[in-house]
Amino acid sequence: MPLINGYVGTYASPDAPGTYRFTLDADTGVLSAPALVYPQANTKYAAWHGGLLATVTESGGRSGLALLDASDPGCPVLDSVLTEDATACFLTWHEGRIYSANYHDGHVLIYEPACGGLRLVRRLEIGAEAGCHQALFHGRWLLVPCLCLDQVRIFDLENGLAPAGTLNFPAGTGPRHGVFNADHTRLYLVSEKSNQLFTYAVDGLSFTPVQADKLLPPDCTGRADAAAVRLSPDGKTLYVSVRGADLITVFRLEDGLPALLQHASSLGRDPWDLMLPPDGRFLLASDRKSDALVSFNLEPDGSVGPERSRLTIPQCVGLTLETT
Repeated sequence: MPLINGYVGTYASPDAPGTYRFTLDADTGVLSAPALVYPQANTKYAAWHGGLLATVTESGGRSGLALLDASDPGCPVLDSVLTEDATACFLTWHEGRIYSANYHDGHVLIYEPACGGLRLVRRLEIGAEAGCHQALFHGRWLLVPCLCLDQVRIFDLENGLAPAGTLNFPAGTGPRHGVFNADHTRLYLVSEKSNQLFTYAVDGLSFTPVQADKLLPPDCTGRADAAAVRLSPDGKTLYVSVRGADLITVFRLEDGLPALLQHASSLGRDPWDLMLPPDGRFLLASDRKSDALVSFNLEPDGSVGPERSRLTIPQCVGLTLETT
């Protein structure tokens, strides 16, 4: 019965006590053993790699990054660096370094573990309130969706992060998160404000828009903000969380192009992040406003099936598994 450890950050709230660890049974989809491993306000996002857990942190009016030893059951803090005015909204590992995107400060920070601690390597400034929402990697290039600029900025990792291009979107689109297919011939990117899925044909630094799909059903009214986009391990299905509408929108990929498969209920309020284990049999969704982490069965065609399990975790948002 293989158990996978997972971690989830919690949003800014008096009811959100910090980062939790939980387990996922990879055979059954059952979630269990929620434990608070980093009691700190507004931890939002976490990213695991090689026994180390990076998490957003704040203290004394400053924000930054904390590094925890996830190989130890107690997850002791190895180091923390407070160099930001506002908390970051995204973390990821790439080639042994940690990249954080900061919506309000408008930058991407690059850290590396060093001598059991953390070292800030580079601060990539884009502009205050640019809405930097992700660090996405494409060969030698770094893509940064800037929600408030309606742009994706591209930088050259092999040339000192020199600007290498821009993808422009109509005003009010709000590009937020993207994912590449396995061979990086397609980029799928969701917009928070216009609730769309944009598909690009990719050839090196050439990004050609080929399709734009709506994420909401025609009868959907009221506030809705798209959040996460995840690609199934077999590369055949896309899952998008849509906050406000409390939906998971599912697309089947046909020759690399999305075809709407399903609008599924997130079975909670305000689905923030999504995550799939390596075998792609289950889907996890963090429903922030209903304090619920939910595991769903996935059907053979990739559609979201019935609830398999759930945990109560206050204000849960960013997810990571010890397989990513």
